[in-house]
Amino acid sequence: MTRNLVLGFLLFIFPAGSLLCADENQWNHNNILYSNQSPQIPVQSTKIIPPFWSDSQSESPPTSESSIFRVPFVSASDTVTMQTGKSQPWTWQLFPASLIYPSYLADVNESRLGGVWNHDEDLRWMWDITLGGRVPAIRYGNRSVLFPEGFQLDLEGSAHIRLDLENRMDMDAQDFRFGFPISYGNKIWQVRTGYYHVSSHMGDERILRLQSQGIDPQRLNYVREAIILGFSYRLRPSVKLYTEADYAFWLGERTRPWHFQFGAEWSSLYPTNEFWGKPFAAVNIRLLQERDYDGNITIQAGWQWRGAYNQLFRLGIQYFGGISEQYEHLSKREHKIGIGLWYDF
Repeated sequence: MTRNLVLGFLLFIFPAGSLLCADENQWNHNNILYSNQSPQIPVQSTKIIPPFWSDSQSESPPTSESSIFRVPFVSASDTVTMQTGKSQPWTWQLFPASLIYPSYLADVNESRLGGVWNHDEDLRWMWDITLGGRVPAIRYGNRSVLFPEGFQLDLEGSAHIRLDLENRMDMDAQDFRFGFPISYGNKIWQVRTGYYHVSSHMGDERILRLQSQGIDPQRLNYVREAIILGFSYRLRPSVKLYTEADYAFWLGERTRPWHFQFGAEWSSLYPTNEFWGKPFAAVNIRLLQERDYDGNITIQAGWQWRGAYNQLFRLGIQYFGGISEQYEHLSKREHKIGIGLWYDF
């Protein structure tokens, strides 16, 4: 039943997104007109601006003024890049405006602000919450928001909390994570490495409830001190593929060194001036050595609103299937579908 709902929603969201965004040969994702894959920017002089994955300026501008649409608010650096196609100078920046390597949309273990109201046939209703985020700290690169290039250090931290809606919203479990991602990239491809720590904890209220029932809670002391190496590549401005390896050099109870994940995303990069926003879809697959490289899959689809400084708010549905996202429940399998809200700084 849940799988049919997910597939039905995806069959709706992709055609709807295609109608709103149209073909990328005609539109970009925020009402900038394309002519044979070359967008026209309505500025004082009508230059043809190449899409950021191409250096071609061979096309001539359309002659009809009615075919020119309002430009979204973008930074001065991005305006120059879009008008000239030239890369901007690199400088040192404290707290730059965007991430060179954005968080994976469908990775439920990333640091962000969000919550999903989930239902599982066995666990019933639960509320999976992420309280945190990832923010840029230092960059040596250009000042672009849309097309960032250079080296960058980010800071991340989050608490991943599960509330049991069937038992008075008792806290079931929580994972704590913090880290220091380091990234390098340009308009087309990006790479990140860095360190993170994660530790899992069983909720006090769950422990007390189980003890009152004469059950030993059997808490799992799961800890990872790990380094990561990830690569992402943009096939189009709105389409990204990625893969990442995760190696833990300090292990807790039942922890094993290797985790792997890979996925794909469809999400507009451009600021959303319109109230209606834009559609998005994402899928993430994670494999865990602790479970003999069994893992989980997360599928998301819905609507997004992106701000001028790359803030991203999303509303949609999520399907999660496989090994529990809560490391405290590493031995359990879950099949959940829910409604989620997510915000990335």
